[in-house]
Amino acid sequence: MKILSPLSRLTKTRSLISGSASEQRSIWARRSLWSKQIYQRTGLLLAISPTLLAVFYFGLVASDVYVSEASFVLRSSNRTSVSGGVAGFLQLVGISTSEDETYVVHGFITSRDALDQLSEGLDLRSIYGRPDVDPLARYPNLIYQKSEEDFVHYMRNRIKVYMDPITGTSILSVQAFTPDDARNIAKRLLDLSEVTVNTLNERIRKDAIRVAEDEVQRAKERLQDAQVDLTSFRNRELMIDPNESSVIVMKLIASLSEQLTQIETQKAEMLATSPDGPQLATIERRSLALQDQISQQRNRFTERSEGLAGKIEQFERLRLEQEVATKMLSSAIVSLEEARSEARRKQLYLERIASPQLPDKATEPTRLFNVLSIAALNLILLLVGWLMKTGIAEHSPGRKVFAS
Repeated sequence: MKILSPLSRLTKTRSLISGSASEQRSIWARRSLWSKQIYQRTGLLLAISPTLLAVFYFGLVASDVYVSEASFVLRSSNRTSVSGGVAGFLQLVGISTSEDETYVVHGFITSRDALDQLSEGLDLRSIYGRPDVDPLARYPNLIYQKSEEDFVHYMRNRIKVYMDPITGTSILSVQAFTPDDARNIAKRLLDLSEVTVNTLNERIRKDAIRVAEDEVQRAKERLQDAQVDLTSFRNRELMIDPNESSVIVMKLIASLSEQLTQIETQKAEMLATSPDGPQLATIERRSLALQDQISQQRNRFTERSEGLAGKIEQFERLRLEQEVATKMLSSAIVSLEEARSEARRKQLYLERIASPQLPDKATEPTRLFNVLSIAALNLILLLVGWLMKTGIAEHSPGRKVFAS
């Protein structure tokens, strides 16, 4: 056995210690590199996780959605200006579209009342809550809970209706997880829309006829009141027509005035020939009597309460009221007949342009488009993050010191 000197042993010990430190630095370097690689791979995996989740969901989990579409137009029989498309063709044959009522039907289709009526014939919760449908698409899910309001909002995403600005027709689109369910729901919604239109027609007819009948009734009551007032006036004054009575009085005054003129002429002649004659007193009395009668007949016109002028005024006012009431009644009756004639024909019609068809292929979700969209958005976010990180690193103090 070789015995080493103390110097040799010291040198060997130093070399062993130096080798051990070098091996430890190498191990720490490998561990640091390995940790850095794991960190980078983990960060990259997290960065592209939205795209991976999208590929997983739309490729393996997302259920097929079938879309059944139908088109219709709400029209009326009023002729309006001609425009293009289907609406223009309908107007050429005397049928015009009604946009205000169309939006009313649109509002009904997406309303809670429509869902309630739709649920009477179809179990919508079972249709959209199938257990074989993915949890994010079926009802209820994480977003839409088991409440009526959430169900209404969920169904509004599955049932959509809008107006095509080019053709002027309304498009109804229904999404479901089976072709039959999509078509059945669309057909049922169109049937309910027709019932709603018929209800609107019935309300319009009833309102129009009710208003016209009320006008006729008011005109009748006014005419009856005018006739009652006129009859009361005649019974009170004991005359049929004050105008005729005034004509008689005027003729009487004219006759008396003529007689008075003759008497006055005789009186003047007697005063000229025989002023002391015995007949002069008689002629004087007749003249005074005629003057008194003429004064009395004239007073029948001028008296405020009992004069013929006031009675004629009252009579003319009552007769004018009667004539106005008669004309109003005639006009109201004509309006009633027109309202009834208008009520005999439907004012609004829901015309189906294309009935709901049975889809033979799922059109939703658009898997490739959704994946590419999420991947593009993910890439944009990564670029934004990288730019922000680079900018922060370039402007950090440690970076400047290291660069110097």
